[in-house]
Amino acid sequence: MTRIDSLPPLPARAVAAWRRGGPRYVWHKALRRCLGRWPSWKRRILYRNPRVYWTLRGGDDYFREQEGQPSRSDRARWLAERIARYAPASVLEIGCGYGKQLRELDARLPGVPLFGLDFSPTQLAFARRHLDGLGGVSLCLGDGQRLPFPDSSFDLVLTSAVILHNAPEVAERIRLEAIRVARRWVAHNEDTDESYNRFGYDTAAWYRGAGIRLAECGPIPVGSADEIARSQFCVAAL
Repeated sequence: MTRIDSLPPLPARAVAAWRRGGPRYVWHKALRRCLGRWPSWKRRILYRNPRVYWTLRGGDDYFREQEGQPSRSDRARWLAERIARYAPASVLEIGCGYGKQLRELDARLPGVPLFGLDFSPTQLAFARRHLDGLGGVSLCLGDGQRLPFPDSSFDLVLTSAVILHNAPEVAERIRLEAIRVARRWVAHNEDTDESYNRFGYDTAAWYRGAGIRLAECGPIPVGSADEIARSQFCVAAL
């Protein structure tokens, strides 16, 4: 078997990627790197199927990438503290990823049932390891456009950097589903900037246009000036 540490840096990374995820994962990483200067083509080729994209990207690499950015952890803590002020009796996070936000919520809402849903099997597999031992957290595989829950199932429904990754018609269905299964509040942390895998939305404006009252709305005051400027946290009161 080829020793990775005996190879030059680029071939070594390719071999490591092959061992972790096979040829599709290697191709995915190569496209992300090679199409960096052409965001329109990157969106068209690499992000044409968000579920496939996040299934391939989820896992150890994504965990290390996110946990290596202190501002992401600061934002997760801020969000958990803000949501805890509403004292919800139960919380659903749509697009929970590897469970970063659920872990912060569990620390601030002891005894409150927390539910996480994601359409990426690799993200959920990592979440089950990351959240192991937290008895109040339940996870399920599912699509935010068709939530497998009855109406008014949760006191508060949350999305955190999820709707922004979806095309307008999908984003619309996720918002409507969040409203359907929520009893009291729907909270969103959704940045407004655009990139190859970000569509960027003014979520607060969508609620105002629908005639739904906002309990609060504003930027998230953590991170760099650029991160704060493009951030938006809002809570809809149902």
